[in-house]
Amino acid sequence: MKPVRLSAGDFRENGRGGLENNIPKLRLISYEIEKGDTLWSISRKFNMDPDGIISCNSFTNVHSIHEGDIIFIPNIRGIFVNVAEGDSILGFSSKYEIPPDFIMEMNDLRSNSLVPGMKIFLPGVRFSNIERAYALGEAFEKPVRGRLTSRFGYRRDPFTGKRSFHTGIDIANRLGTKVRAAREGKINFTGMRHGFGKTVIIEHSFGYRTYYGHLSAITVSRGQRVKKGEIIGFVGNSGRSTGPHLHFEVWLRNRLIDPLTQTNMTVR
Repeated sequence: MKPVRLSAGDFRENGRGGLENNIPKLRLISYEIEKGDTLWSISRKFNMDPDGIISCNSFTNVHSIHEGDIIFIPNIRGIFVNVAEGDSILGFSSKYEIPPDFIMEMNDLRSNSLVPGMKIFLPGVRFSNIERAYALGEAFEKPVRGRLTSRFGYRRDPFTGKRSFHTGIDIANRLGTKVRAAREGKINFTGMRHGFGKTVIIEHSFGYRTYYGHLSAITVSRGQRVKKGEIIGFVGNSGRSTGPHLHFEVWLRNRLIDPLTQTNMTVR
């Protein structure tokens, strides 16, 4: 497929409250992934930043894309953002120094009212370093060393023998092994959870949360802020467990994510 090479160009407001340049029309180009493609080779092919392609698609793992899959590529440099409660056109305009008329025209908005959950396109914007780390699956470190004994997804339940969905990964190690925060954040919960025993939940930026279950002891308190790598507890066997291990989950708002799709989460 021949790439389309367009850009938003410069935009400046004139004295009449309009825009000096014609505003380009945002289009999404469908592209079928070919053998040997990577996110970065596709970006070069279309002369686009990876940020725009990532924000336009729901990748399970941007480092593992599959031949034959269809993705969408914006014809203009920029990123799509999810509107949250309290967001406004003027807020985006001020933060990213984009004229509000330009944002409205680019997104074909007839009103400056934004609804939480909708996606809008911000031309010329790129991810910050932390946003890119989350997008690339590089935001989290391994919370504990050890042997991967159970993966995310459907498996045979070790207690009932029936097929069930495993909501995280299990990493086995000796009782009392240090468990560390996978990323900086705020402690949202400490205590007993049904099935998972002694548990810590940490809230992170951009709606992410991590869960640490089956601990033998907890060393942090609710409301406390922790740094990446800070000790939050110790490997245990509390709750519904077949042996000392850490049960680790990653959530994005109300959606579970396979922790192994986080590139720094490879368990050794």
